[in-house]
Formats: sequence, structure tokens, C-alpha cells
Amino acid sequence: MKRNIKRFTLLVMLLAALCVLSACGFNSTVEDLFALPSVPDEYTGLNEQINEMLSNGYEYAPPTAGQNIQSVQMEDLDGDGTPEAVVFLRKPNDEKPMKVMVFQQGDAGYERLCTVESSGNSIDSVYYEDLTGDGSNELVVGWKISSTVQTVAAYNIGREAIPLMSSSYTRFAVQELNSYNPPGLFVLRSDSDGTPVAEVYTWQTNILAVTYRCGLSSTMVDLGRGSVVKGTLMGERPALFVTGINDSGRAVTDILTWSISSGVTNLTMDEDTGKTSVIYPYRQLIPQDMNEDGVTEVPCPDEWGTGNDTLTYWVQYTRTGRSSTVAQTYHCQSGGWYFLIPDSWRGRVSVESAETVAGENQVTLYVDEKPLLSLYTITNDSRENRAVMGDRFLLRRQPGTIYAAELYDGAAWYGMDAQRLKDNFHMAATVWQPSNS
Repeated sequence: MKRNIKRFTLLVMLLAALCVLSACGFNSTVEDLFALPSVPDEYTGLNEQINEMLSNGYEYAPPTAGQNIQSVQMEDLDGDGTPEAVVFLRKPNDEKPMKVMVFQQGDAGYERLCTVESSGNSIDSVYYEDLTGDGSNELVVGWKISSTVQTVAAYNIGREAIPLMSSSYTRFAVQELNSYNPPGLFVLRSDSDGTPVAEVYTWQTNILAVTYRCGLSSTMVDLGRGSVVKGTLMGERPALFVTGINDSGRAVTDILTWSISSGVTNLTMDEDTGKTSVIYPYRQLIPQDMNEDGVTEVPCPDEWGTGNDTLTYWVQYTRTGRSSTVAQTYHCQSGGWYFLIPDSWRGRVSVESAETVAGENQVTLYVDEKPLLSLYTITNDSRENRAVMGDRFLLRRQPGTIYAAELYDGAAWYGMDAQRLKDNFHMAATVWQPSNS
């Protein structure tokens, strides 16, 4: 009872303080204080329009893949600093059931600007890119027409949606070619002969057209299992890393880039075989900037073993196709972490992994066949105690999991201490591979 009186007294004091701070011009009731915040006026009309369509048989149908997967997305399409609302809906039984409606803010709130429609049953992905170089973003949509047919289309958005191009595709991506022209739309598909190709659409005298075309090493089936990554070569040269996963479990990577003399080329393709030379075991890793130097590396896992917990070299490329190994990691995919191997250890490291007790995995790193450290992933009920037992020390806590480490005799001689171990230990970002990067 005393506790309730104390709480009531504190509430009265708080209300009195608010009244003083507002110069006694505070006219709201106590109920107002605890009411949920209202939707801003400029969005109220938009919400009402959407709700009306939903009550008339429309349903939300957001993109199923890619980076933009919300049902309502706020994007500044025209570059005026005020975002447009892009709403993804489906109207079953319509001839063109898929709807992308664009709303623009006016004096009376958000008003419908235009609608893009398509047949099919879903939207694969959507992107907002300035393909024309006019400062406004085009709407790039991957339409899922059927289980075997996909079409990518780009639209200039205004009082009406003007289609700029349309093509069948397996994957697509928008990537810069150079620093002085608008980016290109890379469409990866099979041509009429069944040959896998990358067709690059660029803005040419008021038309978005195929300007470059080059061959790929992977079939569209293999590419469907792989990844498309926008990245950078040494020398800050933009590139597209196109990886297919073949039936033998090999990652086959083409690196597409642009040069003044050759246009868009596959710089890793062997002229004699017509295939890329960048072929490594697939261990659920994709090209990425592993050492944070601004350059994209291709993963080159060890050949031994069949699991995804493995030592991996990371290789950079120049615009001429010359390669350079810049890092080595041990990726423990099962535990969700990786360890950056010190440069002086490269080529001298071996690894043992074992479950010491139920719910505890121990990975021991050897250098020159000498055990230097162990890394623990602990998920059992005793994880708090086991993380610090003996000479172990804590690395990281995650919900339901604790990561710990232990250093052995000789580690200091090889330049490893507790702080450096912590610095080299990283949580592996979940590789969410959308249909397009």
C-alpha cells in the first residue's frame, strides 16, 4: 500500500513539473499523457487510401527478395528531398494483379501519382537507381511471372510510369561502370541459343539499351544457386562478382568490369576454354571485403574436408586479372564466427575441431604443428561457468551462446596475446543472399 501511495505521489509531482515547464499552458488531460502517438497528418491520408484499397479486395504483396522487402517503402524518386510512398499490392483475379502504386506528397497530403502493373503472382525484387543520370531514381522491378519466367523492367516515374526496358532474367544488378556515367543494369540470362550471358543496359541518347554483352561461365541453374555481388577491384575499379555453384560443389566466379578499350569484359575468363579460372570449393562464403581495405576478395577455401568450417584464403584482383592473396581466416560456419589469421601464420596453420562436452565445441589452432589457442562455442546450461573455467576467458555473449578462448604456452612467442585474439575474433554476418545484390 505504501508503495502504491509513493508511486501516485511521484506521478502527481511529474504532472506538476510538466505544467510548470509549459508555463501553465498545458491543457491536456491525464488520458492524453498515456495515449499512443498519433500518425502524422501527412501520412493519415495515405494510410486511409491504403486501407480503403485493402477493404476493396487488394492485399499487400511486398517483394520476396532483395534489400527492399517492405509493403510500403519511402523513397525520394524525383530527387526533391521529399520521399514518395511506394506501395506493393496484389488484386487477385485482375488481368494484371500485381500493382506498384507510387504516391507523391502534395498540398493535401499524399496523392496517387501513378501505378505500375504486371501479370504474374509476385514481385521478386525492387531497386531504386538513377540509370539516366538526371538526378531522379528509376524504379527497377523484377516481376515473377511464373515458376520459370521472370522479367526485369525499369520505369521512369512521373504522372505516368514510362517503361525504359524489359528483359527476361535469372539475376540482375545495377553497378557503376566508371565515375562519370550513370550505372549500368546488368541482366544475367540465357540467350536464344542457351548460352549464359551478361547483357549491360546503359543510357544512350534517350534510350536504355544493351550496350555491352559478355559470356558467363555458369549455367542459369548454377547461377540460381550462387550469388551476384557488387564490389571493387584493386585501384578502386568497380566490378560485378558473378558466382555459380555447379553440381560438383565448386564456386565458379566470373568478374565483370569495364575498360575504355574493351567495354564490359569478363576479366577472369580463359580465352581457350571459355570459362573462368576462378574456381574454388563452395563453403557458403561469397565475395566480400574481408580485410576492410575497400577491395572485394574472393574466398578460396581449403580443398580438404566436406564441411563449411574451414580455413580460407581471400584473394583480390586487379583490372587486368592479376590476383593477390591478402588474408586468411578460419570460418566456423556452424558456430557463426570467424578468426582472422595473423599474416605471419599464413600457410602454417592447421585446425582441429571437436565437441568436448554436450553443447560445447572446441576449435584448436596449430602453427607449425604446435597448439597455440582454442576457441569455444558454448550453448549448454553451464556456459557461464565453462566460459571462464581454468585459463579460459570470455570473448562474446550472444543469446543462448557464449564464446570463449584459451591461450597455450608458446602463443606469446608467435605474437598472440589475449587482446590480439579478441581483436581477430569476429562474429560472421549472416550471409543473406537475395536474388540480387
